Order: sequence, then structure tokens, then C-alpha cells
Amino acid sequence: MIKPHHLPSQLNTPFIAYSVEHPNGHVNEWHCHNYAQLLYACSGVMVVNVPGNLWVSPPQRAVWVPPRVPHRVTMHGRAEMKSLYIRAEDYPGLPETSCVLSVSPLLRELLVHLSDLPEDLNPDSSIERLLLVTIDQLKRSPSVKLSIPNCGNKRLLPVCQAILQHPHNNETLEQWSDKAHISSRTLSRLFKSELGMSFVQYRQQVRLVEALKRLASGEPVTSVAMNVGFASLSAFNRLFKNYFGTAPGKFFD
Repeated sequence: MIKPHHLPSQLNTPFIAYSVEHPNGHVNEWHCHNYAQLLYACSGVMVVNVPGNLWVSPPQRAVWVPPRVPHRVTMHGRAEMKSLYIRAEDYPGLPETSCVLSVSPLLRELLVHLSDLPEDLNPDSSIERLLLVTIDQLKRSPSVKLSIPNCGNKRLLPVCQAILQHPHNNETLEQWSDKAHISSRTLSRLFKSELGMSFVQYRQQVRLVEALKRLASGEPVTSVAMNVGFASLSAFNRLFKNYFGTAPGKFFD
């Protein structure tokens, strides 16, 4: 059961920031906050589940979770996590739905600085100005579309679950439609209508998410490419660079 997670004794402050390290595989089970939360991992990869979606956040990204939205966080690789809680009603214009945001070098330094402040420090005007700059950067940060939408369609669900469990499976849409006992045209339509993406796009997203987890855990790039289903290392490198702007071997440098 999901229970509200409050921040005792500090709910009268405009923001709370802190830093914590988590080992590979650490899980923060389902919970929610009265504050909006920005989750940022300087290292490792976070996978954040929210109702209806699964967000993936490598070090160049951060996950925004609005107030009272249930979420679950899983760490892949050793993660140095920065959390910024904001009383969202005080700052109009922040995202109203959960999303992944691009983290600029300036935003990264602001998050690191704010999260490293002493816990007992009383915010003064200089810190409030830093918070305002941080919020301005959040509003300017573009959202990044790397997520795996949850499937609620009974005919489509078994196919999605199989792809999630076995992302290396290279069976075609026609082969999956035979297994699901529906026409390939119907299966293709279900992917687009229920998930907002094609069969190929969905499988690519699943593979990229799995690849990020493996890379964060230190698995070699060539091994990752083969284990998540890419026909060649060059095909993996090409798709990865299209999404993230850099080669997988340099992503965590």
C-alpha cells in the first residue's frame, strides 16, 4: 500500500536539499511527498516508476515528481543522489506532471551546492537567490523523452511484458502478433494508440533503458550491445548517440 511520506519539522520551509549515496540495486519503495521533488544522480542511473510510466535518469538528466505523486526509485550502479524538495505552490510555472529534464552544467552545480549546505543552516537572502536561479533553470530545462509507458491493454500487455523481460528478443511484429493471436495490423495499432509509439520504438526504448542499467554497473559496451539485442556494436552506438548525443563508452566519463 502506498503511504504519504512527509518531511517532519521542515514543511514550513520553501525548499529542502540533501545528498545521499546509494549502492547498486538500492530501492526506495513506493512513497510520495507534500513537496515537489527533483531527483538527480551525479553518478549511476536512476529508474523512477510513477503511475503510468517509468522514467530513466542518467547523470545528464533529472526526474521531476510533482507533489503527492507516488513514485518508486531504483539505483543502478553506485549512485550519488541529490534531492531538492520545493514547495511548488510558491513558484508558479514548474512542471505539473512528472518528467525527465536535461541538466545543464549550471543546474548541476546549483543542485550540488544546495544539497551540500548544512542541514541546520537557516536560509538567508543569498541562498534564496540561489534557489530562484535554480528554479529558473528548471523552468528552462527541456524535457527528455526516454521512458517506458505502462501498458493497461489486456491484449498488448503480454507482448510488452515479454519484451521487458527479454529485450534481446529479435522476433518481428508479425511473430509477436501470432503469439498474441491478433493480426499484425491490430498489434501495430495497439502500440500506437495505447503507448504512443510504434512496436520498433517501444523495443528501442526498452533496450536503451536496459543498456543504461548495464553500463552503469560497469558492463563493457560490446557486451551490453549484444546482451540487449543489437545486431552490431555500430547499430547500438548509432542509436545511443542519437538519443544521448555521445557514444555509450563515453557516457559516464
